[in-house]
Amino acid sequence: MNIKKFAFLLLSLSVAAFAGKVITYTASSEVSQEQANNTAIAGVAKQVSSTVVTDDRLRTEDVSAGGKEKISQTYTSNKNVKTNVDLKWVKVQPLPKDGKKFRATATLDVDEMTNNIRLQMANAKEKIAKYEADGRAALEASRYDEAIRMLTAAEALIEPYSALKSELAQVFTLNESFNLKHNLPGLRADIASKLGNLQVKTAPEKLVLEKDVIENLTVTVTDAKGAVTDFPLKAVQDGKKLDSRRTQDNGAAVFTIPNVNFGAGTLAISFVPDFPKEILKAARLEKGFVIPYEVKQASCNVRFDCTGSPEGCKALADQMAKQGVLVGKNAKDPVIKAEVKATPKGSLNQLLSFDVAVSVSGDKVSFTKSSKGVGKTEAVAVTKAVGKLKVKEFDKVCK
Repeated sequence: MNIKKFAFLLLSLSVAAFAGKVITYTASSEVSQEQANNTAIAGVAKQVSSTVVTDDRLRTEDVSAGGKEKISQTYTSNKNVKTNVDLKWVKVQPLPKDGKKFRATATLDVDEMTNNIRLQMANAKEKIAKYEADGRAALEASRYDEAIRMLTAAEALIEPYSALKSELAQVFTLNESFNLKHNLPGLRADIASKLGNLQVKTAPEKLVLEKDVIENLTVTVTDAKGAVTDFPLKAVQDGKKLDSRRTQDNGAAVFTIPNVNFGAGTLAISFVPDFPKEILKAARLEKGFVIPYEVKQASCNVRFDCTGSPEGCKALADQMAKQGVLVGKNAKDPVIKAEVKATPKGSLNQLLSFDVAVSVSGDKVSFTKSSKGVGKTEAVAVTKAVGKLKVKEFDKVCK
């Protein structure tokens, strides 16, 4: 007997046949008490469903007791019956052994089972209604974070409620009072619509950096009603979260963000609402509010004499360029010498691992650093390793 089918078999009952009844099975096993217990549970499943086909020997007799109709049955099985189902309303009572046989009785109170399901449904229905009402109130007050929390909590109860309703429908004829009456899709759409109409301003409006740090940038969030308070924002660049803040009573959050991209031209950083992706997608805010900034730095040319790994030398030149040190060919330009050594350290799952050592020397710069890189090819692994170094020493070259 497959005990995993037990819940389905129980709920195949009809009210007319089983309302107010207690169903019991007594089972025996020559193997163990555990098998006797589980076989008794299987026996209950067999008794309440006429569709089960079995080769086991089954003997039935009906008795009455205590004012409730009581169905009693003895079930003997030589099969190794196991269960991994937790059935709260089935009680199993081990019995004294009959010679070498272990014995147990399983009892099911049908009323207790159905009342348990109805109580769970009522609690879920009440919570869903409350969460939706609280979510609406929060959205009306421009408390977006709270509105989304309430929406998420309510939506999480929909599927469990539907499952309980399907179970109960096997036992009761359900009327309209068991239907969920909510408009969570409408609440979700309203949240996305209002998020999509938010406005974001920064102070200063034009952002110019002279180093790789954004300092004291004020980001203010407003909607049609004014400042939006307690609004979660995360600063994102190249898919990485660099910082996170919540707006204050004036709708503003102040960010100081180190290690931003620092190279020639116009770059950007995004301030993304810290909400679930599906909400952001509906509001067309997956990329957040994109804030451009310009990099202003001194630049100069050098002759770059680099030996070793070609990929490592190129990655090092890229880091130099981000700090305004450009590779030129004029014989009058100062010389920076470098060596990039890549030592293979083995492979794992088709990925190669390298230890990389970088040595740099020049009039205004001198350092040695090391890193590790992993990639499908040596070029990828070495480039990653050099990129991890985040060399800052080149900013002295042009001064």
